[in-house]
Amino acid sequence: MKKSGKHPPFDDASPDIVEYVRYLEVIAGKSANTAFSYYCDLRGFSRFMKRRRGLVPADTEIKDIDPKGLDTAFWGSVSKEDIYEYLYFLNRECGNKKSSTARRWPACTAFMIICQSVNKLTENPTASIKPPKQDKVLPKYLTAEQSMDLLESTQYQSDFPERDYCMVVLFLNCGMRLSELVGMDLGDIDLEQRQIRLFGKGHKERMVYLNEACVEALQLYLAKRNTMEGLNPKEKAVFVTRRRKERISNRRVEQLVTGAMKAAGLKGFSTHKLRHTAATLMYQTGNVDILTLKQLLGHSSVGTTQIYTHLQEFQVRAAIEQNPLGTVTPEKARLDTTKRAAGENSGENNVDSTDVEEVTGPMKAFEDAANDGIRRYLFYDRGCRWGC
Repeated sequence: MKKSGKHPPFDDASPDIVEYVRYLEVIAGKSANTAFSYYCDLRGFSRFMKRRRGLVPADTEIKDIDPKGLDTAFWGSVSKEDIYEYLYFLNRECGNKKSSTARRWPACTAFMIICQSVNKLTENPTASIKPPKQDKVLPKYLTAEQSMDLLESTQYQSDFPERDYCMVVLFLNCGMRLSELVGMDLGDIDLEQRQIRLFGKGHKERMVYLNEACVEALQLYLAKRNTMEGLNPKEKAVFVTRRRKERISNRRVEQLVTGAMKAAGLKGFSTHKLRHTAATLMYQTGNVDILTLKQLLGHSSVGTTQIYTHLQEFQVRAAIEQNPLGTVTPEKARLDTTKRAAGENSGENNVDSTDVEEVTGPMKAFEDAANDGIRRYLFYDRGCRWGC
């Protein structure tokens, strides 16, 4: 990944895993964050396999197991049953949600596929295993009112309000990813053309246009940033820390946003939810079609963007209300049978039981026979068919 794509060295895993994650980053073009995430997931898998194979005492905590020391022959011995047990372990012992388990799954699968493709493995144990099924949940987002509360909080609850306000404005108006905001350089901003160049997942570049709120927030912050005492003139990062005067980290931004949310009385939201908020508000109120939203968010597939099409309850309600038949009114006197059912209306349907003549003669015998047949059907013939 551009600029902010730094990660700790790959020095705490088996050689095959290190080789694989370096391939991801250098050859496959994955971002540094993706490569390191796969690296961490495979270290966890290594620890689990060591305990499962009895290479460490059974009561050893997973976090205390050294993930190194597994060779190619060991990976070749991994079976389908091992994979199933690992998924079970993530769910039961680690308490991972379905989404977390599904996120860790690709690391194992892709690692085995690559090892097989370079003839390190004769068989891929994950080949016939389907990925864990996830619950389909709607993205959580802030309302427009909650977003305004958050913006106000960044102005009054921060020790660097110009920066924190600007970051939240960009999140809420441009739908940036956290890594995209942190990775921005001064040269990526063109205030005259009112646009920012972003580098998303997989080194994909896209242009995001700025509205008036974004331009004003950037102008206020950059004026403050460029006059910070002790800031290196060669520092390219847009957002910097107040003390160290260097590019702000992902974690620090998360802390600042979480603190502002807490101060605004907003619970259960994360920094990434601001991206969901931007997408949802634009789709609901900006007449933005799904393909435009896909381009704006930098999604590689429209299928990812379609989660926002399920949020339009008010649009569905409006569509039903706008049906041309939605204003048709009935003839209430004709359809209102409440009074007639209560015996209050007069007419042929309002017959008093006392006015019915008693049936006698041949018709009486016919009625008795008919009633007897019905009883036999209900209590004998039908009953036998039900297994009585």
